[in-house]
Amino acid sequence: MGSMANRNPIHTPICSELWSLDQCVLVATPPLRSRVRFGFVWRDRLYVDRASCHSMAPPPGRTTVAMARIRRRSLPDGGGAGGVDRLSALPDDLLRLILCRLDTRTALSTAALARRWARLPRELPALRLRVSDVLPRRYRRALALRRSHPPWCPAAAVHDLDALIARCERRAMRALADGVAGLLEADGGDGDGRRAKTLCLEFFPTEDAACVDRLIATAIGVWGVEDLEVVVRSPLPNHHDRPAAYAFPHHCLDDELHRSRLRSLTLGNCTAPPLYRYGALAELVLRDMPATTPMSAYRSLFTARSPLQALRLESCRCAGQRLVISAPSSRLRELVVDGCSFLAIELRTLPALERLACLPDTVALRFGAVPRLAHVSLAFRRQSVPGHDGLGCFLEGATTVTSLAVRFTGPERWVVPRTLDTRLSGLRRLLVADVPSSWDVTWPRLLLLAAPSLEVLHIHVAASPVQEPPGREISWQPSRFRHRRLKEVALAGFGRTWRQIFFVRYLARVCRALERVALLKEWSVRGNGLWDWELAQQQECPWSEEEKTVVRKQVKYGKTWSRPHLQVLVG
Repeated sequence: MGSMANRNPIHTPICSELWSLDQCVLVATPPLRSRVRFGFVWRDRLYVDRASCHSMAPPPGRTTVAMARIRRRSLPDGGGAGGVDRLSALPDDLLRLILCRLDTRTALSTAALARRWARLPRELPALRLRVSDVLPRRYRRALALRRSHPPWCPAAAVHDLDALIARCERRAMRALADGVAGLLEADGGDGDGRRAKTLCLEFFPTEDAACVDRLIATAIGVWGVEDLEVVVRSPLPNHHDRPAAYAFPHHCLDDELHRSRLRSLTLGNCTAPPLYRYGALAELVLRDMPATTPMSAYRSLFTARSPLQALRLESCRCAGQRLVISAPSSRLRELVVDGCSFLAIELRTLPALERLACLPDTVALRFGAVPRLAHVSLAFRRQSVPGHDGLGCFLEGATTVTSLAVRFTGPERWVVPRTLDTRLSGLRRLLVADVPSSWDVTWPRLLLLAAPSLEVLHIHVAASPVQEPPGREISWQPSRFRHRRLKEVALAGFGRTWRQIFFVRYLARVCRALERVALLKEWSVRGNGLWDWELAQQQECPWSEEEKTVVRKQVKYGKTWSRPHLQVLVG
């Protein structure tokens, strides 16, 4: 046969990855109609596309390598069950479960094993066709070098890297387009017999991406896909400055019946379709929108008369800075803003909104007519907006919130101890997580003063690998403040510092309804979604019982007050 490195790398058999072979004869044949593109199988031959071959030598001609004969290897005596094919003896339900755990390329390739396997891939509930699965390793190496090249790197070397990256992207897209065309051709164009609930697509916006429109129309209209994800990868270089190059093929869905099947839609670097035409769309995710996107495009997501209930904006950029939302007829119940370029969000009217999350840097928020808003999750890595150094900039008007999770992280405490103008009259549960150990742990007192109905307070101090010097302390003025609702306080990451004990003693003194105090050293916060949480123990507490007893007495007894019935857990 000779060395495979000198042969055409367009298609290479991967039969050895699927079955133990004793003898395999490979012969060169002309291109056949039944060849496999992108690893898909609709006859009896199995190949891998050229983009997944790592040989640097260019293909001399379009030839294929066909598998002429495969013979199973019998197990030696005493091994297994004497060569019995136990895999084929499994019931169909179990085989479908196995296929669901495989990636789509491998699962579709199993149709070449036997006639019984040929129909099983048609029953896969999810199809994931990603161009990243066929990009060679040299592409990722070149991409890493391109992104990290030093300023003194020669221009010719950078040009060669760009050419290599572009060539790999074009070849990978041709392989993906061939695979999509082969998949549609295998179904005879009508998709008879194939049923899928989820379809995930990832591709580059090249001339070979025209087949994606046909695939989306077939998947929604014929296969019955309800959850669709379409991600357009921006080609390098200058991918940050490129506008959205792909528009969702709304025109390919020829009737309202097809549009009404779509329940969930995820778009990456794509323009959204007119939402009012999709009567069943309940969840929409937009990612990597370009900086040229006008604010009106985002406002239309809220004002469109659609049944949309959950909206997630991830790494979206825009041409403006302030997003004003006024949608009296909106049914939106959940809004997540993650890593977007907005500097301020004003929720004037969202009557059905119940959950809001801003990650990882919360922008200035202002709440208007949001009567059902109950769960809010905010995260800060730094001072997001210059001049916004008070918590009131992010909680203005949040009077209906019942559960609030706040994550403040950063090297220095930038929150100014200023009383909140907004009274959080509905707040019942409060989490302050990932507080650096250098911060003054008493600053959540600001939230306590503004939440007269608070019942549960959880604070988590993040563990630091190095000993950080303490930051500046907050000087609190004496007051006769009393809290009459707080029942439970938990301090995870408790290190027995003076400020921590001072704050817990303060809570025990002013909170008349306090019943339980948990001081937990090796504990962390585990999130249950974006709006709920629980405290989880990492390892056993190293303190002795005598040390725990000393801490309990420090919390329960003061010079002029005592709380002997207070339950204090130290662990």
